[in-house]
Amino acid sequence: MERITVDLISTKEFSHVNKGYNPKEVDEFLDDICDEMERMEAEIKDLRQKTTNVRPTVPAAEKAQPAAAAEPSEDLTNSFREILVTAQQVKDETIRKAKEDAEAIRAKAEAEATERLDGLAEERDSLTRQITELKAAATSYRQKFEQLLQAQQEALEKATDLF
Repeated sequence: MERITVDLISTKEFSHVNKGYNPKEVDEFLDDICDEMERMEAEIKDLRQKTTNVRPTVPAAEKAQPAAAAEPSEDLTNSFREILVTAQQVKDETIRKAKEDAEAIRAKAEAEATERLDGLAEERDSLTRQITELKAAATSYRQKFEQLLQAQQEALEKATDLF
């Protein structure tokens, strides 16, 4: 089977048979296929070109040397060492800062909790005083009411003696 190309599709001839497909519709569809294949081929070519431009070209002499034989230069080694030292310093500073932030958050939360507990204790004491005052007022009211009732009963008894 030969490779399908845009030229093959464009030049392909089909035999006509009764009750076959509409040749015009088949030709239009094949033209659409050709257009899409041309677009895809152009895109592939463009991508291949971009890939070639991105890949670094290695001289043939370097290609022949085994990779293990290549040792990093002293400048490169020093650069890596500096990068590692800087990364270690950044890590240490980040951890120190995170610990400081965590301690500040903990201290703030503890202070807020203590403040809130103090506020609740004051509120509890205030409510306890109010309850005590209300109980005393209720007892006083009850005593006064009982005295009033007793006075009324005595008054009724005196009034009954009159009749």
